[in-house]
Amino acid sequence: MEAIGRNILSNDWITILFLVILLLLVFSKQFFGERFYDFSRILYSNKYFTSNKKSLRVLNFFSFQLFLVHALLISLGLFILISQSNFIETTSANWILFIQIFVLYSLFISSKYFIEKIIGTIFSIEKLLDNYLFYKITYKNFLSLSLLPFLILSVYSFNFPTLWLIIIGGLLIFAHLFILFSYYKKQQKIVLMHWFYFILYLCTLEIAPYFILYKVIT
Repeated sequence: MEAIGRNILSNDWITILFLVILLLLVFSKQFFGERFYDFSRILYSNKYFTSNKKSLRVLNFFSFQLFLVHALLISLGLFILISQSNFIETTSANWILFIQIFVLYSLFISSKYFIEKIIGTIFSIEKLLDNYLFYKITYKNFLSLSLLPFLILSVYSFNFPTLWLIIIGGLLIFAHLFILFSYYKKQQKIVLMHWFYFILYLCTLEIAPYFILYKVIT
Protein backbone atom coordinates (compact mmCIF):
# COMPACT_ATOMS: atom_id res chain seq x y z
CA MET A 1 0.00 0.00 0.00
CA GLU A 2 1.51 3.29 -1.07
CA ALA A 3 1.70 5.99 1.56
CA ILE A 4 -0.08 9.25 0.82
CA GLY A 5 1.79 12.39 1.71
CA ARG A 6 0.05 14.95 3.89
CA ASN A 7 0.60 18.67 3.40
CA ILE A 8 0.78 20.38 6.76
CA LEU A 9 0.30 24.11 6.82
CA SER A 10 2.61 25.95 9.19
CA ASN A 11 0.80 28.76 10.99
CA ASP A 12 3.91 30.00 12.80
CA TRP A 13 4.02 33.34 11.01
CA ILE A 14 0.28 33.87 11.54
CA THR A 15 0.72 33.14 15.24
CA ILE A 16 3.45 35.78 15.37
CA LEU A 17 1.14 38.15 13.52
CA PHE A 18 -1.65 37.62 16.06
CA LEU A 19 0.90 38.24 18.82
CA VAL A 20 1.96 41.52 17.19
CA ILE A 21 -1.68 42.63 16.91
CA LEU A 22 -2.38 41.81 20.56
CA LEU A 23 0.82 43.57 21.68
CA LEU A 24 -0.20 46.69 19.76
CA LEU A 25 -3.60 46.68 21.47
CA VAL A 26 -2.05 46.10 24.90
CA PHE A 27 0.47 48.90 24.27
CA SER A 28 -2.32 51.28 23.23
CA LYS A 29 -4.37 50.46 26.31
CA GLN A 30 -1.36 50.72 28.62
CA PHE A 31 0.04 54.05 27.42
CA PHE A 32 -3.16 55.68 26.14
CA GLY A 33 -5.58 54.25 28.68
CA GLU A 34 -8.20 57.00 28.71
CA ARG A 35 -8.19 57.45 24.95
CA PHE A 36 -8.38 53.68 24.39
CA TYR A 37 -11.30 53.45 26.83
CA ASP A 38 -13.16 56.22 25.00
CA PHE A 39 -12.38 54.55 21.68
CA SER A 40 -13.80 51.23 22.89
CA ARG A 41 -17.13 52.96 23.72
CA ILE A 42 -17.71 54.87 20.47
CA LEU A 43 -20.84 52.84 19.64
CA TYR A 44 -22.72 54.44 22.55
CA SER A 45 -20.59 57.43 23.55
CA ASN A 46 -19.28 60.45 21.61
CA LYS A 47 -16.61 61.31 24.16
CA TYR A 48 -13.80 60.05 21.94
CA PHE A 49 -14.87 62.44 19.18
CA THR A 50 -15.64 65.41 21.41
CA SER A 51 -12.37 65.12 23.34
CA ASN A 52 -10.41 65.06 20.08
CA LYS A 53 -12.57 67.59 18.25
CA LYS A 54 -10.04 70.42 18.47
CA SER A 55 -7.16 68.48 16.95
CA LEU A 56 -8.86 65.84 14.75
CA ARG A 57 -5.44 64.35 14.19
CA VAL A 58 -5.51 61.02 12.44
CA LEU A 59 -1.73 60.86 12.17
CA ASN A 60 -0.89 60.66 15.87
CA PHE A 61 0.84 57.67 17.44
CA PHE A 62 -2.33 56.24 19.00
CA SER A 63 -4.30 56.45 15.76
CA PHE A 64 -1.38 55.03 13.80
CA GLN A 65 -1.32 51.94 16.03
CA LEU A 66 -5.03 51.43 15.51
CA PHE A 67 -4.63 51.84 11.76
CA LEU A 68 -1.78 49.31 11.77
CA VAL A 69 -3.97 46.81 13.63
CA HIS A 70 -6.79 47.55 11.17
CA ALA A 71 -4.56 47.00 8.12
CA LEU A 72 -3.11 43.77 9.53
CA LEU A 73 -6.54 42.32 10.32
CA ILE A 74 -8.09 43.25 6.97
CA SER A 75 -5.05 41.95 5.08
CA LEU A 76 -5.08 38.67 7.01
CA GLY A 77 -8.81 38.31 6.37
CA LEU A 78 -8.28 38.79 2.63
CA PHE A 79 -5.36 36.35 2.69
CA ILE A 80 -7.42 33.64 4.44
CA LEU A 81 -10.36 34.22 2.10
CA ILE A 82 -8.13 33.88 -0.97
CA SER A 83 -6.44 30.79 0.48
CA GLN A 84 -9.64 28.98 1.44
CA SER A 85 -11.28 29.81 -1.88
CA ASN A 86 -8.62 27.68 -3.63
CA PHE A 87 -7.41 30.63 -5.69
CA ILE A 88 -3.87 29.71 -4.65
CA GLU A 89 -2.10 26.72 -3.14
CA THR A 90 -1.84 27.44 0.58
CA THR A 91 1.68 26.81 1.82
CA SER A 92 3.78 28.06 4.70
CA ALA A 93 5.61 30.35 2.25
CA ASN A 94 2.46 32.34 1.53
CA TRP A 95 3.49 34.98 4.05
CA ILE A 96 4.91 36.74 0.98
CA LEU A 97 1.39 36.96 -0.44
CA PHE A 98 0.17 38.37 2.88
CA ILE A 99 2.86 41.07 2.78
CA GLN A 100 1.84 41.95 -0.76
CA ILE A 101 -1.82 42.26 0.30
CA PHE A 102 -0.84 44.30 3.36
CA VAL A 103 1.35 46.71 1.38
CA LEU A 104 -1.26 47.12 -1.37
CA TYR A 105 -4.09 47.73 1.10
CA SER A 106 -2.05 50.15 3.22
CA LEU A 107 -0.96 52.13 0.16
CA PHE A 108 -4.53 52.21 -1.13
CA ILE A 109 -5.98 53.55 2.14
CA SER A 110 -3.09 55.99 2.71
CA SER A 111 -3.23 57.34 -0.85
CA LYS A 112 -7.00 57.81 -0.60
CA TYR A 113 -6.58 59.68 2.69
CA PHE A 114 -3.93 62.07 1.37
CA ILE A 115 -5.90 62.75 -1.82
CA GLU A 116 -8.91 63.68 0.31
CA LYS A 117 -6.69 65.97 2.43
CA ILE A 118 -5.39 67.67 -0.72
CA ILE A 119 -8.93 68.18 -2.01
CA GLY A 120 -9.90 69.70 1.34
CA THR A 121 -7.03 72.16 1.07
CA ILE A 122 -7.81 73.07 -2.55
CA PHE A 123 -11.50 73.80 -1.84
CA SER A 124 -10.82 75.38 1.59
CA ILE A 125 -12.92 72.83 3.48
CA GLU A 126 -10.12 71.40 5.63
CA LYS A 127 -12.04 71.58 8.92
CA LEU A 128 -15.17 69.95 7.52
CA LEU A 129 -13.26 67.21 5.73
CA ASP A 130 -10.91 66.59 8.68
CA ASN A 131 -13.94 65.99 10.89
CA TYR A 132 -15.38 63.54 8.36
CA LEU A 133 -12.08 61.68 7.84
CA PHE A 134 -11.48 61.40 11.58
CA TYR A 135 -14.98 60.00 12.09
CA LYS A 136 -14.71 57.57 9.17
CA ILE A 137 -11.23 56.24 9.96
CA THR A 138 -12.03 55.86 13.66
CA TYR A 139 -15.01 53.64 12.90
CA LYS A 140 -13.03 51.68 10.31
CA ASN A 141 -10.40 50.91 12.95
CA PHE A 142 -13.09 49.96 15.45
CA LEU A 143 -15.03 47.67 13.11
CA SER A 144 -11.88 45.85 12.01
CA LEU A 145 -11.32 44.66 15.61
CA SER A 146 -14.45 42.52 15.36
CA LEU A 147 -12.59 40.39 12.81
CA LEU A 148 -9.99 39.21 15.33
CA PRO A 149 -11.93 36.35 17.01
CA PHE A 150 -13.23 35.07 13.66
CA LEU A 151 -9.75 35.08 12.14
CA ILE A 152 -8.39 33.16 15.13
CA LEU A 153 -11.14 30.56 14.70
CA SER A 154 -10.47 30.40 10.97
CA VAL A 155 -6.75 29.75 11.45
CA TYR A 156 -6.84 27.33 14.37
CA SER A 157 -10.16 25.50 13.95
CA PHE A 158 -10.91 22.72 11.48
CA ASN A 159 -13.12 23.17 8.39
CA PHE A 160 -14.02 26.75 9.12
CA PRO A 161 -16.53 27.57 6.33
CA THR A 162 -15.33 30.12 3.78
CA LEU A 163 -18.92 31.33 3.51
CA TRP A 164 -18.69 32.58 7.09
CA LEU A 165 -15.81 34.89 6.21
CA ILE A 166 -17.75 36.23 3.23
CA ILE A 167 -20.83 36.85 5.39
CA ILE A 168 -18.75 38.51 8.11
CA GLY A 169 -17.03 40.68 5.53
CA GLY A 170 -20.39 41.63 4.05
CA LEU A 171 -21.72 42.56 7.51
CA LEU A 172 -18.68 44.75 8.14
CA ILE A 173 -19.18 46.54 4.83
CA PHE A 174 -22.87 47.03 5.64
CA ALA A 175 -22.01 48.37 9.11
CA HIS A 176 -19.46 50.75 7.58
CA LEU A 177 -22.01 52.05 5.06
CA PHE A 178 -24.62 52.44 7.80
CA ILE A 179 -22.20 54.51 9.89
CA LEU A 180 -21.33 56.71 6.91
CA PHE A 181 -24.99 57.34 6.06
CA SER A 182 -25.67 58.13 9.72
CA TYR A 183 -22.94 60.75 9.56
CA TYR A 184 -24.35 62.17 6.31
CA LYS A 185 -27.77 62.38 7.94
CA LYS A 186 -26.35 64.37 10.86
CA GLN A 187 -24.74 66.73 8.34
CA GLN A 188 -27.73 66.82 6.01
CA LYS A 189 -27.92 70.63 6.00
CA ILE A 190 -24.39 70.89 4.63
CA VAL A 191 -25.00 67.98 2.25
CA LEU A 192 -28.15 69.57 0.82
CA MET A 193 -26.44 72.94 0.43
CA HIS A 194 -23.64 71.35 -1.59
CA TRP A 195 -25.40 68.29 -2.99
CA PHE A 196 -23.57 68.40 -6.36
CA TYR A 197 -20.12 68.35 -4.73
CA PHE A 198 -21.31 65.70 -2.29
CA ILE A 199 -22.42 63.37 -5.09
CA LEU A 200 -19.19 64.10 -6.98
CA TYR A 201 -17.19 63.22 -3.85
CA LEU A 202 -19.08 59.96 -3.33
CA CYS A 203 -18.56 58.88 -6.93
CA THR A 204 -14.89 59.82 -7.21
CA LEU A 205 -13.50 59.05 -3.73
CA GLU A 206 -15.90 56.61 -2.06
CA ILE A 207 -17.08 54.40 -4.92
CA ALA A 208 -14.65 54.64 -7.85
CA PRO A 209 -11.45 53.71 -5.91
CA TYR A 210 -12.95 50.47 -4.62
CA PHE A 211 -14.41 49.65 -8.02
CA ILE A 212 -10.99 50.18 -9.64
CA LEU A 213 -9.29 48.08 -6.94
CA TYR A 214 -11.82 45.28 -7.53
CA LYS A 215 -11.13 45.38 -11.27
CA VAL A 216 -7.38 45.28 -10.69
CA ILE A 217 -7.65 42.29 -8.37
CA THR A 218 -10.06 40.32 -10.56
